[in-house]
Amino acid sequence: MTSSWTGVQIATLAVSALTPITVAGLGVLLARTSRRIEQVQWANQTVVTRRLDIFAQVAPGLNQLLCFATFVGGWKDMQPRHAIGIKRQLDECMYVNKVLFSAELFAAYRLFMTVLFVMYATVGGDAAIRAPIKSDWGDRRNMPWWDEDSMSGMFALGNLSTTDELQAAYDQLAERFRADLYVTHQSKPMLDT
Repeated sequence: MTSSWTGVQIATLAVSALTPITVAGLGVLLARTSRRIEQVQWANQTVVTRRLDIFAQVAPGLNQLLCFATFVGGWKDMQPRHAIGIKRQLDECMYVNKVLFSAELFAAYRLFMTVLFVMYATVGGDAAIRAPIKSDWGDRRNMPWWDEDSMSGMFALGNLSTTDELQAAYDQLAERFRADLYVTHQSKPMLDT
């Protein structure tokens, strides 16, 4: 008796043989995809951790500059030369880590600095401070550390920034840090995309 295989039997045998191979192939593909996703998540977590470290370094200096410029907090204790020194330190930290932040955050940082300082005004000179020497909240010239001859030249002569402009630039920078650090608002738990 000769047995003759039918097309259905051959197809059933082929499917039976290919099923474990297909399942194994899908398993390998899913494992590779899972490893890639884990690597991307690890890389993103590493970047956010580094961003948090940098934020911890720059946030106090940014706040000190805001206080100095808007006559709040410890503005009476900060001399103009110290404010310029803080700017240099912040610039060094932000520029060396520029690649870790979004273009929007870095633009907000540069805006804050240009609202607070006139940069490149003189060749080889320090950036001039755009904050006023005197306001309704105080007068730097009344501070015991004020030296008219050496300090008045550290301030811009015109085009001074207002307290509102300084605060708005700072707030914009804070919002960009919030977005880059994935910090949400309590009233809005999802980030805007």
